[in-house]
Amino acid sequence: MARLPLKHLIEKEGIAAIFFLAFCLALALMFQASVGTSNQAPSVSHAVAPWIFGPFQILLLYLPPRVGALLIPILIIAGISGLPWLVDGLGVKWGQRIFMTLFAFVCVLLLWFVVKEFWWT
Repeated sequence: MARLPLKHLIEKEGIAAIFFLAFCLALALMFQASVGTSNQAPSVSHAVAPWIFGPFQILLLYLPPRVGALLIPILIIAGISGLPWLVDGLGVKWGQRIFMTLFAFVCVLLLWFVVKEFWWT
């Protein structure tokens, strides 16, 4: 049995991952989320998440849910996932710039969350 070159294996795994994510997204959109609150539960302005989810919490607080919970995280994940193909087409310098832009965006959101939650309250 002949071994596949690494590039072909990476392409096949990338395509399989994209199909899997599309399948998971279709399932998530098909089922209605039945999360509610009871009448006795005290109302809170927002829930505080662990620090790892802080950037997403900031996005959800200040942006519409479809943008903050779906669009921006999907763009970040797609950008990082598609980086190997972008590097092949655009070059290493552009790949590094794209990665550093996405990484800096997440770091700014995380820093914003830390400052807002721990020092402004």
